[in-house]
Amino acid sequence: MKRQHIWCYGLLALAAIWILAAAGMALARSRRMTAEKVITHVQANALAGKTAAERDALIREMAGMVNHLSFEDRQQVRFKKETSEFYRSMNEQERLLYVDMTLPKGMHQMMEAFNNMTPARRKQIVNRALNDISRLQDDSRREEINRALSDEAVKRVIDQGLKSYMGEANAETKLDLQPLIEQMQGIMQNTR
Repeated sequence: MKRQHIWCYGLLALAAIWILAAAGMALARSRRMTAEKVITHVQANALAGKTAAERDALIREMAGMVNHLSFEDRQQVRFKKETSEFYRSMNEQERLLYVDMTLPKGMHQMMEAFNNMTPARRKQIVNRALNDISRLQDDSRREEINRALSDEAVKRVIDQGLKSYMGEANAETKLDLQPLIEQMQGIMQNTR
């Protein structure tokens, strides 16, 4: 009889542990930031018509959400119309705040991703980026990009990118990214 009680209590304790673990996993999953959550948040919280303090709070909240995204989700958010509109609706000072808040984490994630890629995959991405840059130089969107990124924002992006490149990229990644760095350097010298 005593032995049965021990087994019952043991099974109940084990069941309780599994239930708590499942609840914890469900809670963690629900709190995990996703691209969809960020886009939904942007759609529900336009900057237009807000006071300076409200705008600042929304921008900081958005930056915090973006910083909690995985590298893949971050890339997904970057190319969405809603987030582009959110960024375009910021004034210059707000853009610099947003860049300062999101860029270090983004560059860290990017260098980490590059370091973990195979050399063949890295070269494929570098070649695609070089093609995109060439196409962009001839593209009519160039003016829009120049308006969206002030000289100060570009300087901050370059500074943070070079810090990440020099400090976080492994030797192999640095070699593979060198053509892209040189192309970007040439463009910056010619356009800014």
